[in-house]
Amino acid sequence: MSVVTNNREFWERFEDEQSDLQNALKTKNYDLINEIVQGLNEEVNAISGCSFFVEDVSEDFEMTFDPGPNKTSQYLAQRLKKMAPDNVKALWRINASLQPLSQKAIEASVQIKDQVYSLVDFYVFYTVDSSSQTIQTKVYCPGYSLIENDEYTKEMSMYLLELAIGQTYYEAYISLVEPLTQPEADNPNFCSLVDFYTKIQDIVEKDHWKEYASPLDIYSIYEPNQDFAHDALRKDMKIIFTTHPLLVEETLGEKNDVLLDLKAKDGDYGYIYYVNPEELELEITESVLIENFKEITEKMCILRDYGIRISLDDFGTGYSSLSYLKGLPIDTLKVDKSFIDTSITDKNTRIITESIIFMAKRLGYETVAEGVETQEQFEYLDEIGCDCIQGYLLGKPMSKEDIEQLLSHI
Repeated sequence: MSVVTNNREFWERFEDEQSDLQNALKTKNYDLINEIVQGLNEEVNAISGCSFFVEDVSEDFEMTFDPGPNKTSQYLAQRLKKMAPDNVKALWRINASLQPLSQKAIEASVQIKDQVYSLVDFYVFYTVDSSSQTIQTKVYCPGYSLIENDEYTKEMSMYLLELAIGQTYYEAYISLVEPLTQPEADNPNFCSLVDFYTKIQDIVEKDHWKEYASPLDIYSIYEPNQDFAHDALRKDMKIIFTTHPLLVEETLGEKNDVLLDLKAKDGDYGYIYYVNPEELELEITESVLIENFKEITEKMCILRDYGIRISLDDFGTGYSSLSYLKGLPIDTLKVDKSFIDTSITDKNTRIITESIIFMAKRLGYETVAEGVETQEQFEYLDEIGCDCIQGYLLGKPMSKEDIEQLLSHI
């Protein structure tokens, strides 16, 4: 099974139960709502680690995949949202992270001794750090003085704060969460927990802080420097950095390895973890493909399912059986430079080149000619319908500085 397959099966089940769920929400049939949602939640949790719930506080249909702070689950929640069928997207608002003041927050309550507290009974005292664009918070509840376990009150404060302001704001802007047993008399910056999301919005807008659309926007990925890490780390290992001081994560051990975590949820290709797959095109050479055709082709199919484009490089230099092309999961076929070099002077090369271009286009592939160096070659390739060219005619390899200079003029 793969992430894509798991998601498709979930949405097929959701479509089967969608009508009953919508009717139950309209009629406030909470027994049926709970029964349907419980089954869907179990499936979502099994395939992604997320919690699933629906809102019934408005006339609009709304569902949420709540991934918590787990990076793999956050990615998979986004994939679930993206793969929702069009008829579901047309009827439902779909959230891929916990939203501020969701129904989960409205229904949240905490019992301390004999007293029950809801979000309106909690207050947050805060200090703004404009230099780091973060906020330090201390959460006060009258009942905290009755609890001796400081870790428990801290975890409770973090949980309720996240419910109040949502996952994205919590990870983007909160740098400290501490519980208070008494109000901070010398801190004029405080408000009810239910009003804190609006306070943060005002700060972000007024001071022009960086804004984030989702928790995934907060992370950047850096590969270890292979000069010093070559013998110590796997080649596919990443170190993940977050702007959230409480959530720094390194993939240096099995317990915190997001690649293993992704694989455990049926996602095999961790190196595309936080990248938009549609913006990637993976090149594979014909020689590598032929070495292990079946295994490589299976992996190419999985990558295509993620939305990654695949191009076959150096076509014509390997075993070059045309029959295998019909079943290849590729988007682009790149004609090797050896054909282009003699395409003008050799009749047989022209026949082969034109056949490759014609065949590739009929199969639905984009065509790229490699190693184009003269205007005559360019005009010939344009005449026979080649889609793209690359080579010294357009430009030679450039240094990082030259590329930056070139981009600055675009």
